[in-house]
Amino acid sequence: MDLVHLVEVYNEIEADIVEGFLNDNGIPSIKKYKNTQGYMKVLLGTTLGVDIFVNPEDYVQAKEILESIDINEE
Repeated sequence: MDLVHLVEVYNEIEADIVEGFLNDNGIPSIKKYKNTQGYMKVLLGTTLGVDIFVNPEDYVQAKEILESIDINEE
């Protein structure tokens, strides 16, 4: 099955927050690290960004969930 791009976040912490909200709503997601083969994450961290993908049938609900939160709130 093809996945669709939901959002790009700045780092691993933001990616974990987004995944948590999605998982709480029964939406599975996958993280992919920008311009890396995975091993570079260990060496460099995630300063290049993290893309989050979901199943096409979950996209609309996932987008609505993200629009209802602000991961940058303090």
